[in-house]
Amino acid sequence: MSKHWVMAGVLVLAITAAGSADAARGIIGKWRAHSMTAKGQTRTMPKGMSVTVEFQKGGTFIGTMEAQSPKGPPRKKVEKGTWKVEGDTLTTKTKKTESMKFKVKGGTLTLIKADRDEQLTLKRIK
Repeated sequence: MSKHWVMAGVLVLAITAAGSADAARGIIGKWRAHSMTAKGQTRTMPKGMSVTVEFQKGGTFIGTMEAQSPKGPPRKKVEKGTWKVEGDTLTTKTKKTESMKFKVKGGTLTLIKADRDEQLTLKRIK
């Protein structure tokens, strides 16, 4: 399994993710991962890989990761869970619960995991 595939899986779980009505409204929609910053280094999503998250009204979400494999068939993983917003914190729950800081500015959603020195930038697609 490639390093990028594992990283994308971690991102889907982290994103897999209810609070401040205005902040929650800003998150509702479909987002595609654009880049990730870890330990001061920013990298765009690898070619052939797509990670999307759709935050739905009512506090549910669907995260989808698709990857083209040079040595085999394409892979697809779908995670479903719940999400809530309290202030500037987004909490998601699938098999485990994750909390992270977030910012929505224009068509960009930034998720920040300070304890891991990671930041994920997503662009609105719907």
